[in-house]
Amino acid sequence: MLLVRDVMTIGVPVCRDTESCSTVAARLGGKTSQVSETCEVCVALDEDGMACGWTTRGALQTAAPLSTVGAIMDEDIPTVPPDIPAEAAAQLMRDRGVEYLFLMHDWPGEPRPSAVISLKAIERHTGRQS
Repeated sequence: MLLVRDVMTIGVPVCRDTESCSTVAARLGGKTSQVSETCEVCVALDEDGMACGWTTRGALQTAAPLSTVGAIMDEDIPTVPPDIPAEAAAQLMRDRGVEYLFLMHDWPGEPRPSAVISLKAIERHTGRQS
């Protein structure tokens, strides 16, 4: 059985909620030597360095260039544990109307993202389309 941990991508791009949308979109769109594809999601951190929301590269690109990430982010970060079946995670995404779920560190007082899983990645591994 394919589990979330088998399909997740370790490491999630982060930004400050006060950064401009255009700056973060440009950073996500750039390729690095460690990342073969552009990043599609980003988790925003508040002034204390705690996760306070998330957004997609598409939302950043369509926002007013000088608006801040905090103005457009979704404050409800959809999460999933690593040890559930990937198909169950895919169904959670479909039910919630999101294409990404995040795995968060469980450090007290420091919610920070550790990994992300996408509906496309699950469908690619299972051969199932939504």
